[in-house]
Amino acid sequence: MRRAVLLTGLALGLVAVLLPRGTQSDVDAGTAVRLDIQGLVDGAELIFEGHTRSATVIRTSPKRIETELVFDVDRSFLGDSPSQITVRVPGGVLSDGSGLLLPGMPTAQVGEEVLMFLSEAGSTGVRMPVGLSQGKFRVETSLVGQRSLTRNHGSLTVIDALTGTTEDAGGGQVFDYAETVAEIHAAVSRKESR
Repeated sequence: MRRAVLLTGLALGLVAVLLPRGTQSDVDAGTAVRLDIQGLVDGAELIFEGHTRSATVIRTSPKRIETELVFDVDRSFLGDSPSQITVRVPGGVLSDGSGLLLPGMPTAQVGEEVLMFLSEAGSTGVRMPVGLSQGKFRVETSLVGQRSLTRNHGSLTVIDALTGTTEDAGGGQVFDYAETVAEIHAAVSRKESR
């Protein structure tokens, strides 16, 4: 059920990108079900913290553009835990300026420290951040060594699964690092005990 709702949200987001500008009306954002940490963990096959080593945009077919991301993994919460992992996500901009931008899809910059919640790889090898931008946190470290997590939703609309209401996910959010990591560990334990 949750997977069907997430796929519906992704489809709505893709409609926003693929419709001609003249017919787009008010649909300018990706759409996903609002997820808490347990929801992110339940939807993920791979959860890790690491640094983005490289980001290469490639055209995999005449109509498909993907970004291949290579991460140096510092910590694995769920799934394989190699020291380096390569992940392909949909979208990106090629060097000639052509590209595919998906509303609500997060990006990862080279050198950025991230905490990622990723779906199972599809038949083409592409993984989706769980809940679009909800599935990517940036790890920030202050000058005095205090860590926090930030999340920027950009153009993401979230649906409340219980009420069906929608709202703008808002700009940036800041989370306590230690508290969120503890929540992730507890959520992974619950998922694995089912």
